[in-house]
Amino acid sequence: MRISQIILLLTGVALVVALYFFGVTQPTKNDAKAITGEMQTTASANNISISFETILQKAQNIITNEQRDSLAFMQTQLDKAKEVQQKAVLLYSLAEKWSETGNIIVAGKYFEEAAEITNDIKTWEQAASRFFVGFPNAADTLTKIFAVQEGIKCYERLRQLDTSNIDYLIRQAICYIDGQGQVMQGVTLLKTVERKDPNNVDMNLILGRLAVVSGQYDKAIARLEKLVTTDPKNAEAYFHLAEAYRAVGRKNDAINTLERCKTLIEDEDFNDQINSYINQIKNS
Repeated sequence: MRISQIILLLTGVALVVALYFFGVTQPTKNDAKAITGEMQTTASANNISISFETILQKAQNIITNEQRDSLAFMQTQLDKAKEVQQKAVLLYSLAEKWSETGNIIVAGKYFEEAAEITNDIKTWEQAASRFFVGFPNAADTLTKIFAVQEGIKCYERLRQLDTSNIDYLIRQAICYIDGQGQVMQGVTLLKTVERKDPNNVDMNLILGRLAVVSGQYDKAIARLEKLVTTDPKNAEAYFHLAEAYRAVGRKNDAINTLERCKTLIEDEDFNDQINSYINQIKNS
């Protein structure tokens, strides 16, 4: 699944619902202060240290007895292992077993520990991807913070192993922006991507979305118009472009762009929400 598709699943429909019920997305001065305060609180919370044992205990409480017994046996084997490479193999097996239970954040940590031994790029990717996919749907705040912190560390290691892979930069940026609320750190990484690949779809989509959210509509329009030209099937780009058009009073452009967005998403509920939003624009 492409990064843009992941972002669409995580934020696209939620944005439609928010816009339908609450209308304008540009924050007032008081809202901006509240958002800034929330980001500072989030950043502060992410400076805390969360032990893996805390996360592991939470996960063990929600698996079946059979799964718990199987994992306990494997953990005992790991504790008894003497050879480093044997430990790496057992850690990898534990990671796969935890993945089977659906606890991908715990699985990610075991993959990470295996990668620390082997320094194998594929194992680092296994770890990073589980933290990346897991943090938006984490069961609680501590688990989310843990997953984001570990994801950032894993992508940092991956960037050291492969300096040419732009996806690592983008995913690390998403961890900062959507996981920790540290927008500037994320934007700095995305600007690095822009210098290397100015037409990168995922980078332009994220920066376009951020421009809309921050009220920089002219910048959003310029970036997103270019994006839908180079990637005409990018539904989320059309949605954010429509919102930017709406915000600057270009109602017809907004409606036409939303109509185009509808043709790209084969989901009745999504299209019903888009239709409601179109009616809201027409009546505004």
